[in-house]
Amino acid sequence: MSERRFPEPRMRDEFRRELRARLMREAALTLTPKRRDTAWTAWLRPALAAGLAAAVLIVGAGSAAANSVPGDITFGLKRAIEEVRVVLTFDDVERVRVLAEIADQRLSELEQVATRDDKSSTASEEYALAVTRFRAAVDALQQAAPEEDKSELAQDVADAAREKHEMVLEQLKDRLSEKAKKSVDRAIEEERRDTPNTRGKRDKGKGDEDEGQSPRNNTVPPRGNERTNAPRTSPPVRRP
Repeated sequence: MSERRFPEPRMRDEFRRELRARLMREAALTLTPKRRDTAWTAWLRPALAAGLAAAVLIVGAGSAAANSVPGDITFGLKRAIEEVRVVLTFDDVERVRVLAEIADQRLSELEQVATRDDKSSTASEEYALAVTRFRAAVDALQQAAPEEDKSELAQDVADAAREKHEMVLEQLKDRLSEKAKKSVDRAIEEERRDTPNTRGKRDKGKGDEDEGQSPRNNTVPPRGNERTNAPRTSPPVRRP
């Protein structure tokens, strides 16, 4: 039996043209070099990377600074953040409240390191500085506007802070070193110092007390051997 042979396969011209066109399109996309960055994109890309890295570092450092105490490396960043908050507070009474909160924070830090000789003295000094700055802001506000409501509000903040701080320090003082106690004593003396508002109230109260007193009688009663201007009466006439 003779073997049957199939015709030799041949590529059609139409298929050949279509395949060639497709290969040329793919080659154009594959072999074309990538577009070069412009000067703007070349600068922006590393800047964005650096900014992202800085943001990560700031967030991490801010978290560490929030838990830091005087004497720690990150405590300076904590104070810088607090200073930004003070600067951006434009209302006078609200700024006094912010400074009072900072003094509260310094006292809280002092509680944490009260038994540590390497940090307690630094923490007590930071607390004393915060109290001095806070009371100076109260004095400045009251001297600028002694008759306004802001003066009364600032005095209320000062009184509340003094009571709270003295209560904490009364329990804390025995745990502090002698060096730390000096700074604490200075802070207590600063908070107990009269502000212009309290001095004004005290002087006004004294004046009201003086006005309430009855005037003194400067007349001196005549003594028995002194003559008076009263008319004399004649003695009665005796009848026989």
